[in-house]
Amino acid sequence: MSYIDTSCQPPSGSTYLTIGQDLFSIQEYVTEQYNMSLHSKRVDPVSSFAPSAAMFYTDIQTLRGLKDPVDYGSGVEYADGITDSLFQYQNVGLQIGLWLNGTRGCKDMLSGLLDKNIENLIDYLSNTKASKVFLRVGYEFDNPSFGFSDDPPAFRKAFIYLVRRCRLYSKCYDKVKFVWHSWAAKRDAPLEDFYPGDDFVDWVGVSIFDQFFPWSQRDATRSDITEVLEFANIHNKPSMIAESTPFGGIDLEPTITKSYEGMDDAWNRWFQPVLDLIDEYDIGMWSYINCAWQDQPMWHNVGFGETRLSTNTKVMQKWHDKVFHGHRSFLLAGSLLNCGESEKLGQALKMSSQKRVKYNNSKDGESAIGLSFFIICILLLYIRRRTKSGYQEIKEEEERLHFLSLLKSSSPKKVYANENTDIQ
Repeated sequence: MSYIDTSCQPPSGSTYLTIGQDLFSIQEYVTEQYNMSLHSKRVDPVSSFAPSAAMFYTDIQTLRGLKDPVDYGSGVEYADGITDSLFQYQNVGLQIGLWLNGTRGCKDMLSGLLDKNIENLIDYLSNTKASKVFLRVGYEFDNPSFGFSDDPPAFRKAFIYLVRRCRLYSKCYDKVKFVWHSWAAKRDAPLEDFYPGDDFVDWVGVSIFDQFFPWSQRDATRSDITEVLEFANIHNKPSMIAESTPFGGIDLEPTITKSYEGMDDAWNRWFQPVLDLIDEYDIGMWSYINCAWQDQPMWHNVGFGETRLSTNTKVMQKWHDKVFHGHRSFLLAGSLLNCGESEKLGQALKMSSQKRVKYNNSKDGESAIGLSFFIICILLLYIRRRTKSGYQEIKEEEERLHFLSLLKSSSPKKVYANENTDIQ
């Protein structure tokens, strides 16, 4: 029996762009990208900057924030607000962090104590207007402070329990993709101890905050990230950056974090290393947290700083150059409907455009590209006409044979459209 990939992984060379992590930070991202485009004399509609998915957080104990807004001190969490208001009719997905409350929450799930909540969650996920849902069950499970490390088997079993319950329902099975999300830093147990198994994991996720810096509050390095990404490759799972932001702020505010000697360029300090990693491992989703952390009570003086792209003009320009117009395809709203497949044509056109720029001083180059594009158009027209012609020939032959059969009939009778014929 051949393996069927139901992960909704985008085509190679493509990455779903996801933005978080509270309602108004997401809105700020979109409006500021639009503002930037207008100042660049572009006329793209504001909807063209809507991401493929938006981040949202809730917990299995209360399910707050799904149908009604809630603010934990970290901005408004409101799933329906994302799909039904902020991105209405734009086919944006949801990337959800589901808090389990450590081993205790896992055991409550396994005992059946939370079955009603699980059913309510499945019902919501099955019927949400989100195009797809990426559910990070017990996100950052290997963070020692999150309470799973004392009993990894309980986490594995709770993960499997939720997946199996979802897969009892076809709508949940089709829409929800389960993400196994590591914090990519020092842990108290090996990754393998937490892994539920290939049959229950659709994606492998990592967090990226300060691992690229020569210092890290979590004693983490780039190798902690690549360890998880290699694990994903070994298990043939698509990978995502499930949470990311330049810890300390885009401009590394000295009052809340350490300095970074010899690296004054904000883009090259954090954003470019992330893009390099995405290319190296062909990462399928990048979730960026665009947030004024320092202004939110939950995160005030924790050290995250200011990570809204709009606060740094050079970073905003680089974002437009590298993310919207770079060599890699970052997929936006609507791309999850067919798992990025429609973007293949966009990639081909993008490559053609890049080649045209390369040969813009060469008439021969321009002629070759123009001829290639003309030939492609002719081939597509030919295929379309042949397909249409073939279909017409079949229908005409069916009608001819049907008419002959009527002539051969020994007793005349009235033939109605719904007798002996198919209504097309």
